[in-house]
Amino acid sequence: MRNFIIGTSSHISGLCHSIVRGELFTTCSVGCIYCYARWYRGPHGKPKPIFEVFKLIKSLGEVIREGYPVIPIRFSALSDPFQPPAKITLKALKIALRNEVPVVINTKLIPSERHLKVLEDLASNNLAILQVSIPADKDYKEVKVIEPFAPSIEERFKLVEKASSLGIPVIVRVQPLIPGLGDRNVENFVERVAESGAIMVILEFLRIEKELMPLFSKLFGEENYKSWVSYLPLSQEAPLLQPPLEYRIRVAEIFSRESSKFGLYFSTCKEGLYHLHEPKDVDCCGFKFLGNSTRRPTLWDLFLEVYEKGKARGEDLWVRCEREGLLCRDKLKLYPPWLYKGLRMHEKRLESILKKPRLVEKLVPSLTHDEEEEVFYLKANSTRGSGMK
Repeated sequence: MRNFIIGTSSHISGLCHSIVRGELFTTCSVGCIYCYARWYRGPHGKPKPIFEVFKLIKSLGEVIREGYPVIPIRFSALSDPFQPPAKITLKALKIALRNEVPVVINTKLIPSERHLKVLEDLASNNLAILQVSIPADKDYKEVKVIEPFAPSIEERFKLVEKASSLGIPVIVRVQPLIPGLGDRNVENFVERVAESGAIMVILEFLRIEKELMPLFSKLFGEENYKSWVSYLPLSQEAPLLQPPLEYRIRVAEIFSRESSKFGLYFSTCKEGLYHLHEPKDVDCCGFKFLGNSTRRPTLWDLFLEVYEKGKARGEDLWVRCEREGLLCRDKLKLYPPWLYKGLRMHEKRLESILKKPRLVEKLVPSLTHDEEEEVFYLKANSTRGSGMK
């Protein structure tokens, strides 16, 4: 069961509520060349079902029957849940429905009518969110190069429209935002997201190995791939690179502004640009829209303390956790050993992060630390207007 808990890291333990992954397949056949999962489970290939996921769902169902909320299961973290014929996914969703377990489904593919019917039933009980990954607002030819076996962008927007019409809460994930592609027509993209019936936009920027930089530069413009920085927060040298912070802030500002204009919720994923999340009463995954659910504390809760009170110490995160009834400290003991150990593992890593203010600043660029007062403040917005063109 512990295999269904995402491992600790500064980014996951510090920023992610969604650590329970309902992995349904051993690999993924969609073939995206930027796929993050390759770092964890190896190259793409022929997927095989992981039937142990049924035990995961039933275990969480037992917790719910005992009267405790659970962290929603994410289908899936390392593979697309709707790889054909996706029989295991259909059964997993039915088991989740019977056990009243909340689920977040993240996909690029198109579910069958049978899948949509179960999702509709789940949604009618506030137990499902569908997250559809869409990289741009048009079917640029470059998309087929980097996502060779994914449906067209138009097909994915039609999925958003259909699922929304069935009453399923749909979130559009710009995952990842590819410089030179996803930043071309942000205003039109967000408007189309709103028109399709989605309720939220989640933004996550591209992270790639150094070896892939020449290919992306050729596809999307060399000027968009200069001055990239290490993804590791306190390392100048790393095999993984991400766009410079100034660029990420500038693009996220546009997405945030346009999302608000069209009445959409907005957040970033593992970016820590919390000052741009709107409104401030929704978490970055959208757990707000689910019943029977709770979440573990993250640096988001430290940010909220600073946002509401003007300043906060690292330990104030735990005060907020207790006050808000989140999954931390003694509450963890109420859960089965496999879940308790996983949550406690991430909690310890978060405790370690809070003792390193510079690391917090890297993970959450919205915050700055005053060494003399030993408190965090909101960072003055001095990075507007710079970055890549």
